Amino acid sequence: MAQSIYMAGVLVGALVLGGLSDRFGRKAMLMWSYLQLGVMGTCTAFAPNYASYCVFRFAGGMALSGFGLSIACLVVEWIPTPYRAITVAITGFAYTLGQIILAGVAYAVPHWRWLQLSVSLPFFVFLLYSWWLAESARWLVLSGKAERAVKVLQRVATFNNRKEEGEKITVEMLKSNMKEELAALKSSYTVSDLVRTPVIRHIFFCLSIVWFSISFSYYGLAMDLQNFGVSIYLIQVIFGAVDFPAKVVVTVSLSYVGRRLSLVVALFLAGLVIVANIFVPTELQTVRTALAVIGKGCLSASFNCVFLYTTELYPTPIRQTGLGFGSTMARVGGIVAPLVKMMDEYYPFLPPAVYGVAPVVAAVAAAFLPETLNAPLPDTIEEVENRPKRKPTGDPKEKIALQPQDGPPLKECGVSPGPGGGTMAFASLLEHVGGMGRFQVLSVLLLSLPVLMMASHNLLQNFTAATSDHWCRLRPEANATGLDPEALLRVWVPRGERCRRFVTPQWWLLEANGSAPNGSGLETEPCGDGWSYDRSVFTSTIITEWDLVCSSRGLKQLAQSLYMAGVLVGGVFGGLSDRFGRRSVLTWCYLQMAAMGTCSSFAPTFTVYCLFRFLTGMAFSGVVLNSVSLSLEWMPTHMRALVGTFMGYCYTAGQFLLAGIAFAVPDWRQLQLVVSLPFFGFFLYSWWLTESARWLVMVGRSHQALRELQKVARINGKKEEGDKLDIETLRSHMEKEMTSSRTRHTMVDLVRTPVLRRISFCLCFVWFSTSFAYYGLAMDLQNFEFDIYIIQLIFGAVDFPAKLMSILTITYVGRRFTQAFALILAGLAILANILVPQDLRTLRTALAVFGKGCLAASFNCVFLYTGELYPTVIRQTGMGLANTMSRLGSIMAPLVKMAGELFPVLPFIIYGAAPVVSGLVATFLPETRNMALPETVEEVEGRSRSQKDEAQHLQVPLRPTQPH
Repeated sequence: MAQSIYMAGVLVGALVLGGLSDRFGRKAMLMWSYLQLGVMGTCTAFAPNYASYCVFRFAGGMALSGFGLSIACLVVEWIPTPYRAITVAITGFAYTLGQIILAGVAYAVPHWRWLQLSVSLPFFVFLLYSWWLAESARWLVLSGKAERAVKVLQRVATFNNRKEEGEKITVEMLKSNMKEELAALKSSYTVSDLVRTPVIRHIFFCLSIVWFSISFSYYGLAMDLQNFGVSIYLIQVIFGAVDFPAKVVVTVSLSYVGRRLSLVVALFLAGLVIVANIFVPTELQTVRTALAVIGKGCLSASFNCVFLYTTELYPTPIRQTGLGFGSTMARVGGIVAPLVKMMDEYYPFLPPAVYGVAPVVAAVAAAFLPETLNAPLPDTIEEVENRPKRKPTGDPKEKIALQPQDGPPLKECGVSPGPGGGTMAFASLLEHVGGMGRFQVLSVLLLSLPVLMMASHNLLQNFTAATSDHWCRLRPEANATGLDPEALLRVWVPRGERCRRFVTPQWWLLEANGSAPNGSGLETEPCGDGWSYDRSVFTSTIITEWDLVCSSRGLKQLAQSLYMAGVLVGGVFGGLSDRFGRRSVLTWCYLQMAAMGTCSSFAPTFTVYCLFRFLTGMAFSGVVLNSVSLSLEWMPTHMRALVGTFMGYCYTAGQFLLAGIAFAVPDWRQLQLVVSLPFFGFFLYSWWLTESARWLVMVGRSHQALRELQKVARINGKKEEGDKLDIETLRSHMEKEMTSSRTRHTMVDLVRTPVLRRISFCLCFVWFSTSFAYYGLAMDLQNFEFDIYIIQLIFGAVDFPAKLMSILTITYVGRRFTQAFALILAGLAILANILVPQDLRTLRTALAVFGKGCLAASFNCVFLYTGELYPTVIRQTGMGLANTMSRLGSIMAPLVKMAGELFPVLPFIIYGAAPVVSGLVATFLPETRNMALPETVEEVEGRSRSQKDEAQHLQVPLRPTQPH
């Protein structure tokens, strides 16, 4: 009932605040919603009785709806057409990440009042910075506030380094460019405008069905976590994590296939998967949970799509009203969902049937909606009504000319695209100061030493969280019987049982031919006094210290996923490195890795341990990203593949090192300390490392770049050549790059232009799948039924021949072929395990080892390939995005492995299919063999155009020649 009242508040908020936003502005309603949510959430935490609690939750629900709607409109109305899908996807990912954060916060704060307070107080901070947000210029113009719209646009232009262009905007220009929209405006709009005209009425009814069905099924699954038979915290993390791949796929589909097809397919898949649960036996709890998680992921993708789709279908004057009504229908679905779940007590099959049929019906309704891919946002009702009657012109009206229409148009970009092909400017400078000299060799060695220890942190939980044989600890009075430990176990613990013990001792079990007493039910109970462990192999692990077994066994995988989540978040070091330098961020990451790793070894509780491991993971990501960039940017073109492979071999050798250290140090705290302390040494010598001269030039620090180049020349024995360099020489060699560096670059540049957008999407697939399958195999050594130390050595040893083969094909065949071939071969090897009988354990292990070797070769290639595909100005940002996708894969890997408890084939199917799909995607990437590193975005775009022109020039006509 309390949840339904909250959803009723969300419903009322959508009806009321949506219309108010169209009347008083997006920003004003957003600020009010932040304030209301902060105040009502705080009041809920101090509610004196249940009735007050429900009232405050109702008011909090209203505010939630208000700020959700306002954010959606503000984002869409400020974003150009090509980037709306990716922007809405990012906001969707933020919501997904919030689900994972909720699991952590709820685990750390078990008291409901403190938990309610923890999730409410941040909204007061959001209220404070919301004053900085800009009101929608579209809404201002269409509300008759053109003067204020001009000021807002000028402010945006200043912030985007387009101050001169912004100062040219006047009220007359704005009104001239939006003459039609202003003429079509009414004095006021109401909710009746949603059904007054035929096209909008058609859109309104279809969207109402879609919104209701998505929310109905989504909350029917998401609000019933306790019925999955797994830790509620773990299920919350799984339900949150599945949104990441779902939203990545739907974002690509939205951008390239279209809104309508993406929504229809996502809804159909969700419905079919949920309905399939009706036919799965109840005892297969893991399979039922897996299907529900997949369905929830499809519904999350549908939510992502319908938010964007709704804002693009409704015109500006009633956009917020239409979005509000759609949200209202969603809240009605959210209210009805828990009521349908109540029927489960009488008709268990009915809830999944209803939850599954609803999305299928909604998919049929969505098929009748008009497509909006690459269409400008409509500003009037008449524009929506007339849109189906005309074909898109390909001239989006969002590109508003900033002069009167009789004058010459302004250029939209400050830098015109350069000519195709790569520049050898910096490469020639490197050759001038020594090429592959002493400096390069020494730098690679110093950067590779930390990489040697990276495997120790990445795969550490194979040993620090190894599971030993365990059983219930006996009652205290049991030790007074004088029996030996083996006899006590026989009397108190059922044979083969790990999680329960007898309520009373079963003395008859000590007799050779003993039988149970008459009327004895052999009652058992949970392990109320903890567990005892076999410490013959591992003297101490986090499992034995914090009893992460039985009902808490899922926390082992949670700890690894949180570490990988830290590696994911550490992708921010990519963007920071593009802003503050490779060396500075690398030095900080060495220090953070050392400090947080050391703190992990002294963690007093599991929660604190997970926190420090999360921060260690962040530092790991920064070390990897900056080590690769620093090494590649100082290397001559012909040596990059060799250097990248050498660093890959260092990681491989680190896996051998980990096996030896773990064998010598069986205590987990000491092992954690041993692999962390060396990073203090790496931190100290990192001050000697030289900042990337490429980066220094690109950020306008030419004098420092000159000093670094002269330092390199001196170390390489080329002092005279270094002294001849001066600022003029440097600028003449890199004139185009320095011109481009004046343009500010952000994460958006990864998808702003067509070639880079294709590169980014393809690399996201490759990185996610490689990491997903790699860690799915590498983090589960105990399941191979061999000595764990030997398996660690074998898994490390296979990397040597795999990476040797990859370096040969990378150098002589090409990056693209190597990447695609390694991924497809890895996927086929893993999939082959499905056909191998379970008793052929050695063969199954051999196939897994072969697959892991192919994935290691794929990693070796993709690190180099990514660095060569992205230009210097956004290389580290691109590496950060790729690393983020990789860590998403590594987070998902242990969660998928859990499905193997009841359905052993499923993990191998997923681990195998992912690389095969990515191998096919990799074929769409451009080749980079023997090509100089690109320095600018324009160079990447121009290189692709020149390759296309060359391909067209080489085409041979297949028509028969005409007779003379």
